[in-house]
Amino acid sequence: MSKAPDADPRHPDEILLERIKLNDPKAFEDLVDQYKGLVLNLVSRMSGRVENAEDLAQEVFVRVWKGLPRFRGECRLSTWIYRIALNLSIAESKSARARSQFVQVDDPVVARGPQFWVEESNPYAEEVVLKDKMGRLLVQMPEKHRTAVVLFYLKSMSYIEISEIMDVPVGTVKSYLFRGKAWLRERLLGNTGDEIELAE
Repeated sequence: MSKAPDADPRHPDEILLERIKLNDPKAFEDLVDQYKGLVLNLVSRMSGRVENAEDLAQEVFVRVWKGLPRFRGECRLSTWIYRIALNLSIAESKSARARSQFVQVDDPVVARGPQFWVEESNPYAEEVVLKDKMGRLLVQMPEKHRTAVVLFYLKSMSYIEISEIMDVPVGTVKSYLFRGKAWLRERLLGNTGDEIELAE
């Protein structure tokens, strides 16, 4: 009876990168399949523009493809992809805010805005409204605090992972989370003391 070959002890990302370097035609497709869901979720949360999340995600992977020859493995592949997605999302968020300054507030489309109709008898109605409000508040939060809050609470990343992605000390990550959470609480539940303002 022949002995089964030992499993490759390397991290799956290392194997994936080697396949890409060896010009495996399916390797980049596998990379996209592996990270597409995470990237889509992240860019929609960070940019506040769910309607063009697919376009943003596609641009992320275009930049990943172009940057792969220069990727030297100083950080994990997932960390590198997250950084690209975050930078693009932040740039899109800034662009969207800049464009909004030129829109008339009495524009019927702007005035109407997205509507979330929920039946009062629906036991999840309050949760739907809360999530909608939370989403709108996240977009208003300064980038560094929003990044930490999204990665920690919505993506369940550790302090160390966030520290690597944001390229700041763990203590700074904790500070961003503390102040970001307090800022959200103050706006969701009402003033609980001195109003908290976050610096850009």
